[in-house]
Amino acid sequence: MATNPLELEFAGRLRAAISQAQALGYRPTRFEQMLGELGALRLAKALVKSAEIHDGMKEMAKLGRKDLIMESIMLEPKFSSLFSASELQAADWRLRQV
Repeated sequence: MATNPLELEFAGRLRAAISQAQALGYRPTRFEQMLGELGALRLAKALVKSAEIHDGMKEMAKLGRKDLIMESIMLEPKFSSLFSASELQAADWRLRQV
């Protein structure tokens, strides 16, 4: 699990996004489960490689809350140093697909 303070903050930001999504009526159950299993950084690095646009991304976009999507959080200047240039490009591409 994360030991780097920035990784811990990233994990906290993802958990806060989950709480906000739940308050909007969407419960990202599978994402929450994977976050617990893999940890925030490993989860982000694994999911961002996927070409599949998941239902949670679509739902958050439909609700006008792309800011709650993991890829948006990855691209926040504060957290971008945790990821490679190709991972950030993939995150940007995925966001543009929803």
